[in-house]
Amino acid sequence: MPPRKTEPTDETPVAELWNLSDLTASWLNEVGIHTYGDLRQADLFALWAELRGRHRQVSKLMYYAMWGAVGNCHWNRIPPEEIARFDAWRAGQSGHPKTSSR
Repeated sequence: MPPRKTEPTDETPVAELWNLSDLTASWLNEVGIHTYGDLRQADLFALWAELRGRHRQVSKLMYYAMWGAVGNCHWNRIPPEEIARFDAWRAGQSGHPKTSSR
């Protein structure tokens, strides 16, 4: 998905967000995430874990894509400290911290 020229609104469908393919949007819809507002309010760690449990092909790049979608930026702009938090969480080293989402 190309970058949006305007900020998404809470009603923007996830299929229209940066980084999220139609397939990803359908997976998000399966778990009740239909709009930017839904995604923005979600715990991205827990959401990633739920998607990973349903779809084996979900990788850490899915977390990066969702983080970028919330921040309206390309997934490769995720800050190194956010990557480290996610990696630590995945490794079970730091419990379940809330994501900063941006």
